[in-house]
Amino acid sequence: MALEWARRRQVLYGVGVVLFFLVIAVLVYFVFVYRAPSCMDGIQNQDEAGIDCDGMCTTMCSPPRVDQLWTRSVKVADGVYHTVAFVKNPKPDYRGTNIAYVISLYDVGNILVAERRGTVTLEPGESRAIFEPNVITGSRIPVRTLTKLDGGNWDKAQPITNPIRIVTQDLDSAGLNLTATLENTTAVVVNDVVADALLYDADDILIAASETRLASIPARGRHDITFTWVVPFTKPVARADIEVRSAHAPTP
Repeated sequence: MALEWARRRQVLYGVGVVLFFLVIAVLVYFVFVYRAPSCMDGIQNQDEAGIDCDGMCTTMCSPPRVDQLWTRSVKVADGVYHTVAFVKNPKPDYRGTNIAYVISLYDVGNILVAERRGTVTLEPGESRAIFEPNVITGSRIPVRTLTKLDGGNWDKAQPITNPIRIVTQDLDSAGLNLTATLENTTAVVVNDVVADALLYDADDILIAASETRLASIPARGRHDITFTWVVPFTKPVARADIEVRSAHAPTP
């Protein structure tokens, strides 16, 4: 009987030792080896559609197709044109950064005249102009302008209200200038303000464009801006729009 109890005690002791080292091994694994699934672990897990993208992750796996509403080139002097591409972010809950674009100008023979490349940021649901000034075409006249956008980094984001509003706006077609007053509606300084002036004819076709930039507008402050043109408008101006954006927010 004593021998049987001694064997039981040895077995229990052995089991206890095994359980002790098993617990230690589990603790070591969870402390030093195990990593909970995340959107930065380089592994497709959780409910992700790709590696660290879609599902519960904030990054989009495949960039969406950016809507191109229109692209135009307008003459500012002999052999010099401004180009404007008006685009829209189709995603109301994603911000696209470093989206590459190419704006190409072609003549009547469909021969490439000039090209501009750059990158653009689109806030959630934002519609905005991509303005490329002073494109040199020499003696060739562009009759068709195309824009191609591709790629970029797309992450979930909330729409932001534009802190800048247009208080007044006045177009002097005879004097070839457009004046406006911008107001910062917030209690903080707004930096890197960009304003694009877009003039349209009765058919809603762009006939003139210009851009101005402000380093900042003080809190609750106002700033007057003026757009001027040298070449007379090709048609009567039926509508003048000013698109304003800043480092804080896009135009809704």
